[in-house]
Amino acid sequence: MNRLLIMTCAMAALGVAATSAIAEDAYIESNGSQFINTGYYPSRKTKIEVDFQLVNAVSAKDCIFGNYGSTFSVLLYANPPNTYFQFCGKDGNWSALSTGVSIDTARHTMVIDIPKKKGTMSAPDGTVQGQANFNSGWTYNNTANWPITLFASCKNTTGTSAIQHVSAKIYGAKIWESEDNGATYSLLHNYVPAMKGGYAGFYDTETGDFLSNQPASSAGFAHGGDLLEIEDPYVQSDSTAFSVVDTGYFPNNKTKVEVDFQQTQLTKNRDCVFGHYGSDYTLLVYGPVNDSLSGAYYLVAKDGSYVDIGSNLSPSVAADCRRHTAVIDVPNRYVEMRAPDGGVQGKADLSGKSWTWNFNNVIYPLTLFGSSKDYGQVQQKVYAKIYSVKIWENETADGSGEWIEKHVFLPCINMGAVGFKDQITGKFISGNHLTIGGGTVPEESFDDDDTPYISTGTSGMAISFDTGYYVTANTCVVCDYMPLKQQNNQQFPFEAGDSISATNASEKSYMRMYGNGNTGQGDVSYACGKILFKTTNVPYWPHVRRKLTLDAYNGKVKVETHDKVIRDITLDSTCRNPNPSSTTLKILSNGSGNGAYCMAKLYSFQIYESGSLVHDYRPYVKNGVVGLRDVEGNGGFITASNAANSTKLKCGGNIEGRRDAYVENNGTTILDLGYRANMKTRIEYDFQNIGTATEKVFFGAWSTGSGNLKYCCWNSSGNIKFIFCGNGNGYQTTTSIKVDYGRHTTIMDMKERALKFITEGVTNNVTVNSGAVFNASDESSQNMGVFAALTGGMVSTSRIYAVRIYEDNELVHEFLPYKNGDIVSLRDTVTGHVATKATTSEPWPTISGKGVDGAEKWFVRPQNSKLTKKAGTITLSANASGAISYKWTKNGETATGGIDGNLTVEWAKGGATDTYTVTPVYDLYGIETEGEPVSCTVENLSPGMIISFR
Repeated sequence: MNRLLIMTCAMAALGVAATSAIAEDAYIESNGSQFINTGYYPSRKTKIEVDFQLVNAVSAKDCIFGNYGSTFSVLLYANPPNTYFQFCGKDGNWSALSTGVSIDTARHTMVIDIPKKKGTMSAPDGTVQGQANFNSGWTYNNTANWPITLFASCKNTTGTSAIQHVSAKIYGAKIWESEDNGATYSLLHNYVPAMKGGYAGFYDTETGDFLSNQPASSAGFAHGGDLLEIEDPYVQSDSTAFSVVDTGYFPNNKTKVEVDFQQTQLTKNRDCVFGHYGSDYTLLVYGPVNDSLSGAYYLVAKDGSYVDIGSNLSPSVAADCRRHTAVIDVPNRYVEMRAPDGGVQGKADLSGKSWTWNFNNVIYPLTLFGSSKDYGQVQQKVYAKIYSVKIWENETADGSGEWIEKHVFLPCINMGAVGFKDQITGKFISGNHLTIGGGTVPEESFDDDDTPYISTGTSGMAISFDTGYYVTANTCVVCDYMPLKQQNNQQFPFEAGDSISATNASEKSYMRMYGNGNTGQGDVSYACGKILFKTTNVPYWPHVRRKLTLDAYNGKVKVETHDKVIRDITLDSTCRNPNPSSTTLKILSNGSGNGAYCMAKLYSFQIYESGSLVHDYRPYVKNGVVGLRDVEGNGGFITASNAANSTKLKCGGNIEGRRDAYVENNGTTILDLGYRANMKTRIEYDFQNIGTATEKVFFGAWSTGSGNLKYCCWNSSGNIKFIFCGNGNGYQTTTSIKVDYGRHTTIMDMKERALKFITEGVTNNVTVNSGAVFNASDESSQNMGVFAALTGGMVSTSRIYAVRIYEDNELVHEFLPYKNGDIVSLRDTVTGHVATKATTSEPWPTISGKGVDGAEKWFVRPQNSKLTKKAGTITLSANASGAISYKWTKNGETATGGIDGNLTVEWAKGGATDTYTVTPVYDLYGIETEGEPVSCTVENLSPGMIISFR
């Protein structure tokens, strides 16, 4: 709601009669030479309403709106000396009609209603001031071949030329059409004054279009009142202007680029909106070019040495803080600048230039918010918003073929990061110091790469992997990773050795690579041997995957990105230190705990010694823990040094290891399984602690009193404890088993009076306290609770993978992770029972993990069913452990509904057999991933046929 509407509503509520205090309504004002093309072609169905006011009493025939001389004309114009006229053509033969209202500078509303053959002029309060009826004998069979323009009369078929311009204010305009000669009308267009991209114009609330038709050479439409602000989604470089984004696209001779942008601040540094500046090629948009912050935009597309005059547009387009779209078409050799409504503001035909236009050997990709001159330099940085980037390639180098859309980058937030999502490839690109706004910005969580990775996210948490390896003069390290965020201190993909100084450099080997956020754009730097703090001049841009190689053995440093080697540096011979490092090689940190943790995705980490690969660490999930497995060396699995933070690590791509489904508690909710244990019960509880070492209960029942079974598994100051006793006694068994952040299975066997704690296949048998008393008739008086007992508090923050309950060694309940709509719980695959919350006000747990596909772990029922016309419908129900939603198909075509797993199927005549296939969708660490599909058939039985003989 705009401010004017709020004020108006408030005054009406107070019964205020006077309107002089109300701010003036929003309007657009023309200067006598401007006009706006609506693009609408009137016909006999049309009704037009325009709310207007002349700036001065006109002395010539000036048109407020219309289309002059078309096959079907509709106009409103002032014809001095004394009357307003509304005007309507009858199939090309027109005649003017007077409303009888004198020319003045007051505000009026004119309605031309063609279905009712009437024109009416009214005052702002609705009082009819004048009216005229068309000749009843006129016919209206044609549709106009010229559109309606505002502030003038249209003079051609495209609406680009007009006559009889007027100096006036227009407060709004509406266009209806009637299919029943004026009995009813449908509103097609509602034009309200608005601002978009620094331009004043009209916003069509019915279509979402913005109309301005503003030439670049003009000062723009004057305006007043409380204009509606229209803003599309955009990504903006902030005040530091180190917001360069690498598109990953390498232009060639077939390229066309279109960038929709708006500068937010002008500098004298040839602000570059996008492109690359270099000796190999130049393809960029920049402006202004002088200290006075004036001058025109330049669009440049050429190879070889750069010429400063570039390709100045004709007419020139002022470098300003308005919205424009820049277009560079290499095969057709032209550049142009467009206004927000698509109107061409300036264009340059470069076909006559003697440039060779050879873009086929480009070695650096296009960048946004600045031009990249080699990866080591970011120049001509810009303060701007970018709304979209579109890239095409033509089938032929001369531009005569079809255009193939290669990239469409639109603003997006992906897992909290601001950037652009490519609508063609699904890739996400981002940069430093970006903000986002305008319109409805998509906020997604998607993975654009199948390559396995582990991810720290962007929280800067303390994560460090210790390889246990001491580097030497023969060591080579290769780190394949993607930075996720720049920060104002160093981020270390890896390091080994003491703090680097000239003093100890000659004594011990060391090597490190880091992104130095203190330099603003963030160079990737390295150190090895006696070479201290050298820079590769490769900006530490987020969401750009790169491979770093630091090779002391061969004396090389390499940086690779986009499958190209962009740095190949030879090390000084003094880097070959014969002594091993004093500390081990750390990954994603320098291990010093000073906050220099690398926020990144890690794809692989390799260590070579004397040219041979000795360790190859790859992302892996083991027992619910995300870490790295050495597939080349000893096969060992290493986790993050900070165990609490290791549970927060994410992973993605086609990563190996167990990713079973789990439900995760936030430390407040308790689930009630609805089961009461007895002396025939065996409970197998598959879980993972992710909380603190303080006293927290994982599961149990606090039964008290004679004949009651009391049991509990809990975390007591970092050790596992059990309460396990009949007859309501509270005997505790204290163990030396440390509580960690791995996955475990606890077994409580009431029948055998046994306790077991299993970790990675190793069983710890726990001795039951000798004071515990059991009777064969003991039974719990309380339902079993998970995440805690139902009473007693101490709710744990943990994950549950499965709860299996046996009686006399037969499985009677198997609770697995479950989701249906907003309900996230544990579902019994044996009985179908879904665990409830002990307290309804607490939130449901969260769910993640893929679960185990296969008929033994999930099902669709009823399988292979027959459906009769009498039954009418049948419900197919899918249940896959850990699924967050489902996708259904019928005979290979997408079936609507069933996202919660329940699909209603209707009987179809003809007796056909339909095959329904359902695919579970899982949440794999924030990424939606499809599982294996399962199918069933439904046979539609035809009604029986009775043949009778008489």
